[in-house]
Amino acid sequence: MQSDDRQRQTDSTLSFHLMKFAVQDFQKNTCQLTTEEYDQAWHLANEEMLLHQVILNSEEACCVVIPEQNIRQTLRKLITEYQGKENFHASLQENNLQFTQYVEALRNDLRVETVLAKIAATIQSVTPQEMRHYYKKNKADFTHPEQRSTAHIQIFSNPSPSSGIDRGLQKITEIHHRLCQAHSTFRKEAQLHSECNTKKDGGKLGMLVAGDLCHELDRALFSLKTGGISPVIESANGYHILQCRKIIPGKQMSFAEAAPAISSTLLKKKQLQACRTWLERIMLAGSE
Repeated sequence: MQSDDRQRQTDSTLSFHLMKFAVQDFQKNTCQLTTEEYDQAWHLANEEMLLHQVILNSEEACCVVIPEQNIRQTLRKLITEYQGKENFHASLQENNLQFTQYVEALRNDLRVETVLAKIAATIQSVTPQEMRHYYKKNKADFTHPEQRSTAHIQIFSNPSPSSGIDRGLQKITEIHHRLCQAHSTFRKEAQLHSECNTKKDGGKLGMLVAGDLCHELDRALFSLKTGGISPVIESANGYHILQCRKIIPGKQMSFAEAAPAISSTLLKKKQLQACRTWLERIMLAGSE
């Protein structure tokens, strides 16, 4: 927590932005920030406040009016980030903010968002030439990831209160032994013994890509060859055995496949640049 002296140095607008960055970047109330976190939030809040002042003084902002309904909706959403009205109003008090001051600052924040959205909307499209150039330059980013058809057996941990022996681990170890000795099929073992809801389909999880499973299972799955069966894997959800039934290698996307994503990415980049160019222009005009 910061000193009361520094808290009192912030005006209502800066306090609004400080509250905003405390929650947005650190998921904390301002008073919960460490010294380092507070300094970061304070500098970001100060920079944003000064930038917003420039935008709000522009010709484009003079006629922007935010409907009261939009303010109320946004306010309700913001209050939920503080886990309720009580915490929200406590945070206002910690930042020496009146509720009316907060609402006015929120109104201006929404006005700035509206102005920037209007500037961005002046850019509506990208050219085919721009898209093809981006595709060639970033071709490695446009691939279909490797997929693996996967089956799964899960047994929950079940330690004995008296002996401490985990009967769940014993059970899945016996299953793994039968699979390794080819005394049974993976599908049959899953149907008979798995405690996962995939048991009725023989443990079938479907086609998976890297990152679909938790880290322990993901790492084991993508180290298997086709038809391979993993060792017993322990996770927070019990014990598991995986089978890799099929591997579909990753492949390069064609331009046509990548085009929708490229169009969206380039449009956002061009709209952001339009906002930056406009800001540079009005800041330059303000300094003359």
